[in-house]
Amino acid sequence: MSALSALRVRLGRLALPAVGLLLAAALMFTYLRSQDYDTAGYFENVALLRQIKQLDARWELDAMKSHIGLNQSYDPLVDPLRDMSVLPQHLDALTTAQRPDAAGRLRAAIAAYELALNNKAALIEAFKSHNAVLRNSLTFLPIAVDDIEGLAGPRANAPVTAAANRVLLATLIYNQTPSDEEMREARDELAKLSPLAGRLAPELRQRVEILAMHAATVLSEDAVVAGLLNRIADVPTAARIDDINNLLGVEQQRAVQQLQTYRRFLSLLATALIGLLLYAAARLVRSHAIINRVNGELRHMNEHLEGRVRERTDELVQTNARLQTEMAERKQLESLLVQSEKLASIGQLAAGVAHEINNPLAFLASNFSMLEQYLAGLFQMLAAYEEAEASVASAEAAERIVATRARVDLAYLMQDLPVLVAESRGGMDRVGKIVQDLKDFSHVDSEQDWQWADLRVGLASTFNIVASDLRHAADIVTDYGAMPDIECLPSQLNQVFMNLMLNAAQAIGPQRGRITIRTGCRGDEVWVEIGDSGCGIPAHVLPRIFDPFFTTKAIGKGTGLGLSLSYGIVQNHHGRIDVETAAGKGSTFRVTLPVRRALMAA
Repeated sequence: MSALSALRVRLGRLALPAVGLLLAAALMFTYLRSQDYDTAGYFENVALLRQIKQLDARWELDAMKSHIGLNQSYDPLVDPLRDMSVLPQHLDALTTAQRPDAAGRLRAAIAAYELALNNKAALIEAFKSHNAVLRNSLTFLPIAVDDIEGLAGPRANAPVTAAANRVLLATLIYNQTPSDEEMREARDELAKLSPLAGRLAPELRQRVEILAMHAATVLSEDAVVAGLLNRIADVPTAARIDDINNLLGVEQQRAVQQLQTYRRFLSLLATALIGLLLYAAARLVRSHAIINRVNGELRHMNEHLEGRVRERTDELVQTNARLQTEMAERKQLESLLVQSEKLASIGQLAAGVAHEINNPLAFLASNFSMLEQYLAGLFQMLAAYEEAEASVASAEAAERIVATRARVDLAYLMQDLPVLVAESRGGMDRVGKIVQDLKDFSHVDSEQDWQWADLRVGLASTFNIVASDLRHAADIVTDYGAMPDIECLPSQLNQVFMNLMLNAAQAIGPQRGRITIRTGCRGDEVWVEIGDSGCGIPAHVLPRIFDPFFTTKAIGKGTGLGLSLSYGIVQNHHGRIDVETAAGKGSTFRVTLPVRRALMAA
């Protein structure tokens, strides 16, 4: 019996630690499983889906612009397809981390999206083909009517000319406001024109037949293009994207529920473990021999746990504050990303326009150089002819030379031609300067390396870009004080200057005012001031002018991101923006920046 009792005591001593180990292991396992929850990936996927949906809407809008002739090329209809094709590749990798049933539904949704995208791409290609034929015929119709009027003469074929103009008018009206009634009227005018063509001369009849052919093409292709646009709008790419988004949302909700389940298990296991510890403490209390030591240890443990709780509470408060800050920064970053995409598109467009202008400008510069050489040789030849004029033997020839020189006013031509050439070259130089400023300003996101730059050069370049918007509203006063080069991102600061200049012009109102641009330096800092004589900023608005999406302009007139973006850029340079304003007297924005990056870090 003594051996059995000893075994029972030994087993009782081992049971308590064993249960404690099992509870601790279960608690650790549950805690580790709860850490697998990742929200960043879900929000990245949602952001990508939102971006793809915006591309899809812009794709349809560009198709409408191409139909009405706002787009001069079909490049906007090609670019979105490449970006929208990235979505299936990105989400295919995501399916490997999903549950089998969820992965199957997600693959089906991705396949449906790819099918809809391919259908829309095919319809877009068909639209491009038919719309090109339609736009070509619409462009040629007025030319064909002009040819008919030129060949018909003013009176001889007046009925044919009138019929051709009626066909042109009816066809253009149908193209602008297509309806069955306008279609019948256009076809009736075509039918009236056909009998008249048989009695015409061959060349005029050919022009009339060409006009009729292009008018018929417009009538047929306009209906086809309209049908293709309707079919493009009916392709459910946006719905397929929503299906994918809903599936991801369901999986996100399931993951959150699972996390909550793990947390409940953690609470239960922690409670059980605490209960086990209390039971162990109760057993220790039963031992009168060590009750004082146990009480001391318990007090010490209690104080330690309270300290840990306070520390943990402080950590949670700090973590919560950091999370709130990160959420605010993320919202601001999302707005800055939207603006950055717009600026990148505008920069790419400006760079393309500048490049296209540079090519013919180079040809003009080269041709003008040759023209100056040719004119110099021609003037030398004319001088030689003038010297030889007295020795012309024939009096009749000499009289013709004198009469011709007087008729063309040769002396005035020789004086005015160099002036014209010089003015033309000055104009080309000015166009070249504007193009170069446009190219410099268009690299908004391409120059990401810090470099030393003179802010006055950036101010001048930016002013050239927006000069037309400023000069019609105000007189410009510049006062560029001495300042050193600073280490910065020049293209980003140019964007800040442009926003401040445009805001100054918009603040002036209907009456002409004054915009002042000043620069200077003080110690290890430089400053740029842009002031206006406008209406000023109300006191209740002033604290919010740098908030994202805040604007006092009418709906559709502003995004509320200009000053917010400028504030972020200046903060990135470790600078500051100060505002001085007075109601009815205008506002002055001062941008202060450190000269060196080392000073920024300090």
